[in-house]
Amino acid sequence: GAHGPALAAGVLMAHALSISDGTTTFSLSTTNCVLVQYTPAEPQKGENTVTETIEVMFYAASVAAMRTAIDTLQKLLDAASRRQERGKGPVVYLLYQPDGDATAWRSRLIDWRFEYNENTLRAWGQAKLPASLIIERDAVREGDLTQIPLTNGNGTNNTTGLTVSLHNAGTAYSYAQIAGSAVTGSAPAPVQLELTNNTGGSVTYYEVLVANNAFSDPANFPHVLQAESALVSGSGTVSSDATCSNGQYVGWSFTNSSAQQYTLSQTLLQDALGYDFHLLARFRSQTARVFVRPHIYDATGMFVLWSGDEVEIPQVAPSVFDLGVIPLPPGGYSTAYGAMRLWLAWRAEGSVGALDTDFFAFFPADTFRRLRVPVTVSSSGIIVDDGIEGRAYLRTGTAELPVVQPQGMPLLVWPGMTQRLYFTWSLFNWTAPITQTFSVKAWYRPRRYTF
Repeated sequence: GAHGPALAAGVLMAHALSISDGTTTFSLSTTNCVLVQYTPAEPQKGENTVTETIEVMFYAASVAAMRTAIDTLQKLLDAASRRQERGKGPVVYLLYQPDGDATAWRSRLIDWRFEYNENTLRAWGQAKLPASLIIERDAVREGDLTQIPLTNGNGTNNTTGLTVSLHNAGTAYSYAQIAGSAVTGSAPAPVQLELTNNTGGSVTYYEVLVANNAFSDPANFPHVLQAESALVSGSGTVSSDATCSNGQYVGWSFTNSSAQQYTLSQTLLQDALGYDFHLLARFRSQTARVFVRPHIYDATGMFVLWSGDEVEIPQVAPSVFDLGVIPLPPGGYSTAYGAMRLWLAWRAEGSVGALDTDFFAFFPADTFRRLRVPVTVSSSGIIVDDGIEGRAYLRTGTAELPVVQPQGMPLLVWPGMTQRLYFTWSLFNWTAPITQTFSVKAWYRPRRYTF
């Protein structure tokens, strides 16, 4: 903890503690207030908040001046209570800058109260007031807002805007890699993403899907499976089309019900390390309402190892469709699993079903984010998903429009780990042109506990 000498001798401390709403900051360790003692609390497992006691001595040249200082602090504390109760107004933070640290680490203030003792009023006439400020705050502390350099085939450690595509083939990259050294701290931290429409014209998006892979060998995990490259015989016909990823797709038609099989490679399953993934599919076309139930079979296609829920794909549906969450592979963690098969059991609403599949994408389920954008985004318009401040919006010029509808927990980045952000999306007219791109930037605030 932080301790000073006896009160009578004066209290001198190198640690800095303050409370701020971003506009007004009240120091608990300098002018009109001396920090007597503060022992940072470490959260227990599963705790999202901690309670701490801050011993202070208010002082000033006069009682009136001291009273003004106390009023300033209490107004900030009241603002923290109002934010907690109503969710409105600025967030109030406890700022802690340990001796020798260049950063004032912030932690959201949740609740507070003052406590006094029998000596409280003895020095009132001398414009001195000892008090105990008991606070409840977020368990984590956040550092300064820091941009994350991003890398793919379009740039290395880019901070000006890295181009990503909705598919991953040839010179198109649907990911942005983050170096392990780019994220510091000791705890996972939310991300602020900026997705700039750089296609050269206005675009009306249906939804943007984003995920982060930090645990499934992100530098090597093949997160996109071209439908034609892993097709098991009898599961459709490979055809060429320049509007499809890798220039090909798989045509498929069936009567009443049938099944397609795709090879899940040994590399894919070993790198996945037993995690759950959203199975996304881009369809070139679909002419009828159909239903699909994903399964995972052994490598021979003889034995079912896992079965998912049946998913309805309406006749009018986005070209990039979520087929549900699957474990890769079923059976948990291992780096020695062999190849298996993805088995898609199809059922038609009528007698005939038909659809053309371009590619599949595997997005980690534990860091999956869906952004609905039901408005037209002009050229250079920016979709902002700010997990740090808990809001999403569309920025056009200097205006922020709260028209972006996020679903899922905020995206996180992990300190000291190589990781990849995955992207794909579809438009409001249910298409997903492979020529579409975004220019991506990302920021975070380093997080840590106690010190």
